[in-house]
Formats: sequence, C-alpha cells, structure tokens
Amino acid sequence: MRRPISSYVRDSLRFLALRQTRVVYILCFLLWVVAALTPALLAQTASTGAVAGTITDQSGAGVGGAIVRLTNSSTGEVHEVASSQNGTYLAPLVAPGVYQIEVSKSGFKTIVRTGIRVVVTETRTADVAIQVGEVSERVVISADAEILQTEGAALGYVTDEKSVEGLPLVTRNYTQIMALSPGISADVNDASALGSGTANFSAHGGVIADNNFQMNGLGVNDLFFGIVQIPIPNPDAIQEFKVQTGQYDASFGRNAGANVDVVTKGGSNQFHGTVFEFFRNDDLNANNFFLNRAGKPRGVLKQNQFGFTLGGPLIKEKLFFFGSYQGTRQRNGLDASCLGDFFTPTEIDDSSSSRTATALGAAFANQPGALGPPVASDGSNISTQAVRY
Repeated sequence: MRRPISSYVRDSLRFLALRQTRVVYILCFLLWVVAALTPALLAQTASTGAVAGTITDQSGAGVGGAIVRLTNSSTGEVHEVASSQNGTYLAPLVAPGVYQIEVSKSGFKTIVRTGIRVVVTETRTADVAIQVGEVSERVVISADAEILQTEGAALGYVTDEKSVEGLPLVTRNYTQIMALSPGISADVNDASALGSGTANFSAHGGVIADNNFQMNGLGVNDLFFGIVQIPIPNPDAIQEFKVQTGQYDASFGRNAGANVDVVTKGGSNQFHGTVFEFFRNDDLNANNFFLNRAGKPRGVLKQNQFGFTLGGPLIKEKLFFFGSYQGTRQRNGLDASCLGDFFTPTEIDDSSSSRTATALGAAFANQPGALGPPVASDGSNISTQAVRY
C-alpha cells in the first residue's frame, strides 16, 4: 500500500523540527557554558598580579626578542613572554607566589633571577641585564626585596600569611587586622561578644556599605541591614590579602570605598599542612567593664577553635589540591541576675522559675521590645524560643 504524499511531508517536517530542537538545545547549552565560564575567567584578573621589566645588554640598550620564562617555585607553573623591540616585557595574570625568571636569547648568556615575589593586584618590576656569551652559560642572581610598588598608583597594603597567622585574633577572623592599612578606621573588637567578630570598617570616612570584597577574584558581598556579611576563611587557609583604599583602576573596584582582595592557599609540589587548636577561657580573661562596675562576676566565655589544613600534588606540576577545616565551639553568656542592673530596677534571681515567660513578663512588663510591641505583663508575647535560649 502506497503512503500518501502528505504523510511524507508531515514526517519530514517532524524530523526537521526534531533536529531544530536539538540544535536549539545544543546552542543553549553552549551559551550557558560560556556565560558560566566568562565571569570566572574575567574575575581571575582581580586575584592575580603581574611581572614587568626591561631586558638590556651590557651597554644599557634594550634587547628585543628575548624569551622570558616565569616559573612558580611551588607549583612549577610557567609563563613565557618575549621582550619587545625596546626590551620591555609584561607577564600579566600571574598567580601570587614566589617565581624564578629565566631570560635567554641567542648570543647571550642565560640569566636566572630567583626570589621574585608576586602579590595580589600589584605589578612587580624585574629588570634583567644580560651578557654576551653562550646560551648554555647560566648566571643565577638572587632578587632583592622590593619595598615600594612603583608600577601603579593604587594605595593599599598587602598582609601576607605570616601576619595573618601570627597576629593575635580573638576569634581568628582576618577582618580584625584590616585597620592596619592606611586610611582605614574600625571599631575596637569586643572580645566578649558572641559570634565571629567580623570587623566593619570605613575607608577615608566612607560608609561600610561602600566597601567591595573579593575572594580569589570572585565578589563575595552580601549586605544585610547595613552590616557586611562575608565568608571568613580561617587564617591558616589565607595566603594573603590586600586592602586597596584609593586610586585603583576599574578592573578592581566596583564601589566608592575600599577594595579587599583575599587569596586563599592552594596546593603545591610538596605536601604541607597544619593541625591547630586555639582556646579561650573566662579564667584567663579580664572582667567586662560594666559587670565590674556593677560588682558582678565575669560572664561565661569558653571558646575552642580547632582544625587542620592539607595540600599537595595529585599530579606534580599539573594538578594540586588544598583543603581546610575549622570547627568553633563557643559558650558565651551573662548571668541572668545581671540583667536587672542594665534594663530594669527589678532583679531576677538565678532560680529556674525566674526563667519562665510569666516571671520575665512580670519583671519587664510594658518595657519596649527590640523588634516588637512592649512586653506583656503576663509574658504572653515572649516567644518560647527566647525563653529556652
């Protein structure tokens, strides 16, 4: 039985529609991949540095066509660029770390400079003078420490891992040492407060909401009621961070305040790690000023912070891993009998019966609540969660 022509046409149209649908799906997937990767790739510019300089001969003239190889001392990662006709070179998007520079050109000795430290957002200057000779001859030079950043006008200060790990932090929160940067003002951290103790700061008199935070090149800003909420890695996981307070270009800043770039540690060709335990105890702490004035004992404050870091190679010079964990256990609170000295003429005793909603309502009757109506005299509008807490 012969099929009518209309059925062939219908099947052909279905086949074309199916193929068109598949093409649309494939195009959508490719666009999604590009959209997902592009911000991540672009964002990496904010978590890297650069190396620039001039290659000269013995007479001081620029040498063009010289091959400049930057090798990361920890991971073996290599960046290779060539000098221009006047001898200048630029190696952008270099991950923070310590590098070795090797300069080679036919008719000249190979020059190697070690100890070139690249930090986040900054361009390190590394000029190299090469000498006439065989390429097989190698001259090794140890680099001197650079004190001033001369390649950019941005104002800022880099805090390295030794400072982050070594400076005293009551809750192991790196934001508490941002005030070391020039132009930054912050409140003194309350060592007796509950929580992680994130320090909100102002740059050159601006508001705290104007600051921009980036971690490994990605934005991590989250404003909540005017308070900055950002992820806080433990100090053992931080390689360095920089607070730029002014004159930075558009590739770093998005707000009118300071720009904070945090770089976490990564793996290397050698296994490395730490195990730590930090503790605080009210037996070792001074009493709170107000409690001391009221003749009350210091409140309970027991804190344990413990964890580890571990990094190393999965495939040497190709694939690495790094992980970090920190656990925090904190017991923090005031004696209930202290509440009367601050909020109401009526003191509350320490017995369990005084912790009920009825007792609290009688003690704080008609006093304004923090986020709601006044306290009912019978305690009926006090939440059960608050009573249990």
